[in-house]
Parts: sequence; structure tokens; C-alpha cells
Amino acid sequence: MPTDPRKAIGACGPSTGPIFEKFEPWMTGGAGAGDIGAAQTAQYPYPPTTLENAGGPVVQLPLYTSTGTIATLPVPTYTNSAGKPVASGNGWYNANDNQLAPTAIPGCVYPNGWDANNATIPTGCTSGDVLPATITPPPTR
Repeated sequence: MPTDPRKAIGACGPSTGPIFEKFEPWMTGGAGAGDIGAAQTAQYPYPPTTLENAGGPVVQLPLYTSTGTIATLPVPTYTNSAGKPVASGNGWYNANDNQLAPTAIPGCVYPNGWDANNATIPTGCTSGDVLPATITPPPTR
């Protein structure tokens, strides 16, 4: 690859994919932006039912339970020209997005998430072993 980007045209060979013509409205915040409907959730279920190159059936992969605390990143603090703090939100954009986070199932031993090559399949933590967690409302008095 040339170090001068002006000389890089054709350096990687011809394009085999479609040529980009324009941004679609959903790509730039227009109609359809941010919509995740039934078609998308059916096409991309969570947890996934298949994974390419997983090395085995998905049912053998360790599961997590969606009962963890939602992670909210801290927001930066800003001051205006008068030195007064400027409100910058709370780190969570959509208050209706309240699905609990995936977390480890107590008692399960998981492979190293950063180096699981040749790891053995844990027992008791796969979809064949564990029922999905269900969140129930607190009892009423």
C-alpha cells in the first residue's frame, strides 16, 4: 500500500462489491433510522441460534443470563465561558432501553474471553443445561 493516498487508487485491486452511490435515509437519521422491528429481531435473534466457524453447535457454547446491571458510561463534564457547568446528560440516551445486561451464571466456569482457543466446553452453562432467566415483578402486598 503506498504511503501517499493519492497514489493508492487500484493498489488493492479491483472492487468486487457494489459501488457506493449514496447514503440511504436510514443511514443519516432519516426514515427507518434506529428502528429495530420484528423483522430485524427475527433475523438476528439474541442469543444467536447459529454462529459461523463456531467449531460446534451453538447449544454447546456457554450462556450468560440477562439479569446484570446496565452499564452506563460516565459523561464528560464541561464548563461554559463563565466557568459554570454545562449539562451533558447522564450517559444513557434512551430511557426506554432498560433490558438488563448479560452476566455470568453463578456456579458456571467460563473459558477465558480473550483466549479461548482449545478451551473445553463448560458443563452446566450451555443452552442444553440452563433454562433462560425470567424476570418476575416483585410481589404485591
